[in-house]
Amino acid sequence: MATRDTTHPITALLARVGSEIAYLLQTEIRLAKTELSEKLGRIAGAGIKIGAGGVLVLAGLIVLLLAIVQWLAVAGLPYEWGLLIVGGAVLVAGVVLLMSGSRDMKGSALVPQRTLDQLKADLSIMKDQ
Repeated sequence: MATRDTTHPITALLARVGSEIAYLLQTEIRLAKTELSEKLGRIAGAGIKIGAGGVLVLAGLIVLLLAIVQWLAVAGLPYEWGLLIVGGAVLVAGVVLLMSGSRDMKGSALVPQRTLDQLKADLSIMKDQ
């Protein structure tokens, strides 16, 4: 036969459960904050590495472009013409990339269309039920 505990009223038990839940939530929030700060530190370090790598890649690209100009000069093309040809080619490539990137960044391209379609489908299913 089950015994009843009459020393602890139900309100005291509910209060204890409530405080335990609050403590659990606070602990989870502290854990999430700690984990996020750790991950943000890693992301910041990775961003610094990416930035330094970008600077080095840019410097290497400039040196390679100058080497192409020198190669054209050795091949018989005047140095100034080599600079003009290589600079023009790089400029055209940059403009093409900028235009392509700006086209991809237009407002309609950023709308999560599949998610919106799925939400509409879910909403219609909920309405039907």
